[in-house]
Amino acid sequence: MTRLSCTAVEQMMNQRPDATLEAALEVFEVFASGSLTDEVYILDDVGGKRIAIAPTALKEKYRRG
Repeated sequence: MTRLSCTAVEQMMNQRPDATLEAALEVFEVFASGSLTDEVYILDDVGGKRIAIAPTALKEKYRRG
């Protein structure tokens, strides 16, 4: 499991303004967590896929569509 600060994720998104949060984190899907506040967790093998769990506010900020 990898942990990234929300600040680091914000910097990644600023460098790639047209990318989705999933593309920037190189994951299949990003799930929101109401209990997380300052970190994003990246899990390498959940059902054979790489996923991330991010604070709800961060996921909503970069929501596309």
